[in-house]
Amino acid sequence: MTIVNKWLSDAEIERSKERTRNNPQRTRVHHFVPQMYLRRWASSGPDGQLRFTEISTSGSDLDVPEEIANDEYFYQIVGAGIDPDEVPDLWFETHMSRIEDAAARWLRALDNRAVGKISDPNLTSNLAVFVGLQSQRTPRARASNLDISAARDRFDVREALDHPVILPILCAATGIAYSRARHHAIIEGILSQPEFSSEAKPAAVDTAIKVWRNHITPFLAKRTWWLITSEDPLLTCDEPVVRIGWPGQQRHPAPSFFTAAMVLFAISPHRLILATPEELCLRPPFALTPSETRAVNMEIASNALEFTYEEPGSDITAHMTLPPLPPFDRSTATNLWEAVLPPPGRWAQRADAPDWPLQRWTATSQ
Repeated sequence: MTIVNKWLSDAEIERSKERTRNNPQRTRVHHFVPQMYLRRWASSGPDGQLRFTEISTSGSDLDVPEEIANDEYFYQIVGAGIDPDEVPDLWFETHMSRIEDAAARWLRALDNRAVGKISDPNLTSNLAVFVGLQSQRTPRARASNLDISAARDRFDVREALDHPVILPILCAATGIAYSRARHHAIIEGILSQPEFSSEAKPAAVDTAIKVWRNHITPFLAKRTWWLITSEDPLLTCDEPVVRIGWPGQQRHPAPSFFTAAMVLFAISPHRLILATPEELCLRPPFALTPSETRAVNMEIASNALEFTYEEPGSDITAHMTLPPLPPFDRSTATNLWEAVLPPPGRWAQRADAPDWPLQRWTATSQ
């Protein structure tokens, strides 16, 4: 693995493990959207609240960030065959907490920064760490990793990998150098990887960590990062890392990190960041128009699994009409690749699906 940031290094991970070993306190409630992030939408003061809205019911209320977007022991790593001294059960929760402390400073650095291209390579590397981590720590990502594990048990993985088209695509997405001469050696290398755990949850957490460290963060670190502002308020949601497609790109399968035109992440009610391919050079103005903000908010809300979050006095979600997430049954899959496809989004195969937002930038490169 090529280390692109200290937070991905074995040394920093070992520090988090050692802190966990020496900490008698047990953190029971784990947040899959960080409190430090949600506080950026909350009212001021130690008991500041933000508005959360359940999309399926339109029910809305106010609460403090501590009570939102969490689950008990969501990142705990325990299971048969896992050495609790080598792998302290809450080390990943500790590591994420350390990153969040640093990320609060990274985001504050963007609050008063001039809009446009972010040219500080240290800052963009740190943003890649934080945004990449957020993409892999959510319930949707957990469900995906559990589905992958189940599919590997259900189908012949060797047969699925031994495909002249699919294996090169998989290698490109995971940073493996592919050649026809190495086709079978690559398959053997993939299959020879030791199993972290035979139990589903710790294996899923381990997969999320590896995807974050080895694939998503290094990929995002190579993107160009931009800071965008909006006079009208922005919201966020329980899946705040949003992939924006190119003009005409289909909604299902949804754009991946590797095929999307942009990765969008709102950082406050009036600012967002974009990660784009190097060839996509955004032109000013870097302030969203009201119609662009509405389209971006629609895209963020559409990406939500269950909830949107916004300022306490805001009612952005209340004025939206969003379709439900389509029913999705992986048990009907006939092969491994069908079984691991991401579930369809809210606008999949709908004639009334909105155009992808921000096409004044994405259309210019096509």
